[in-house]
Amino acid sequence: MPERVASGRRVAAVAVFLIALALSASACGKGGGDLAPWERDPIVPGYSLAEIEIGAQFSAVREVHGDPADKRKEGGYLYAYYGRTTEGGHIDDPASWRLVVTLYDNGNGYLDAGDEVGGVEVSAPYYGKTAGGVGVGSSPQDIEAEFGKAESVTSSASRVEETLELYSYLQRGVEFLVSSREGVITVLVTSYGGLRPAESDGVNEGKAGGVFGSYSSAPIVPGQTAAGITVGDDFKAAKDLYGPPDGTGFTTEGYVYATYTGGYGTWKLNLYLEDKDKNDALGDFDTVVSISVRIPYQGKTPKGVGIGSSSAEVIKEFGNPERQSTVSHQGEETTIMEYNTKGIVFAVRAGSGEVVEIDVNKPLSRG
Repeated sequence: MPERVASGRRVAAVAVFLIALALSASACGKGGGDLAPWERDPIVPGYSLAEIEIGAQFSAVREVHGDPADKRKEGGYLYAYYGRTTEGGHIDDPASWRLVVTLYDNGNGYLDAGDEVGGVEVSAPYYGKTAGGVGVGSSPQDIEAEFGKAESVTSSASRVEETLELYSYLQRGVEFLVSSREGVITVLVTSYGGLRPAESDGVNEGKAGGVFGSYSSAPIVPGQTAAGITVGDDFKAAKDLYGPPDGTGFTTEGYVYATYTGGYGTWKLNLYLEDKDKNDALGDFDTVVSISVRIPYQGKTPKGVGIGSSSAEVIKEFGNPERQSTVSHQGEETTIMEYNTKGIVFAVRAGSGEVVEIDVNKPLSRG
């Protein structure tokens, strides 16, 4: 599936760096098997951290981490704080919290189940790593060996006369706060392009469901429809619902595609279409052959499978896949469960068995 990197401006990246205070917590020993699974979860830039996916709702955060120890609203963003490590420490001190989640307010000014995750940051101790082995405790040399030269490096000094440097890779969806004495002390994962701008009143672009708007819970019917779009629709019908796409292109197989990001990060809705006039360009009368959805889409199949469902739930509704394969995506193993004669395909995170993408396609005949 095509990925589109948004160039969006950075608005509120690592708050702990902007108000850099005393560092007092150092990484603990790795311990034994008593670590929670989220403490070992891989760092996947632009996608996930601490078993929280960018774009997920706060209800999903609460399922893994429970209610936050503290919370606040600032500048159109909501913040949820977990795992206090320093009693009396400032709320923005990186040594005071193990996990901070930044969310886009859904419009009511309060942290609730429907608020959308925009960023996840973790501080020591945390044992998950990137695909190249970078994590808490890594050096600037380790970071640049995997990610190359940073888009920017911003320096500050803490109260304890220790230099802090923020290595930003916003187009990759990751930032590292580095202490001159301890190496990486905080990792922040966002969507590609960084946090999207947030209105001061907290309204998420005036649309429930983000990019999907009023179709965020439209049903999924295998081989037929998802997100209010039907296989066989011409692109004009889709454009009437969603407006012009954020990206277009064509494939070597002769299809054209339209991607929708909601103005930030990676795609949430992607359409493949038959190129009716064979000009390798998207036109109003090209016809939809595939509809792909990701978070924050909330629609379900007839028996309740959706984004976030388990592979076991997929099998319960659809049986064993007609074809199954495993690919590496953004440093994570992803299992592709294909039901091509039924017109539906699921991409499942191999580690957790959680559905992360659903494709509704024109059904293929058995052969």
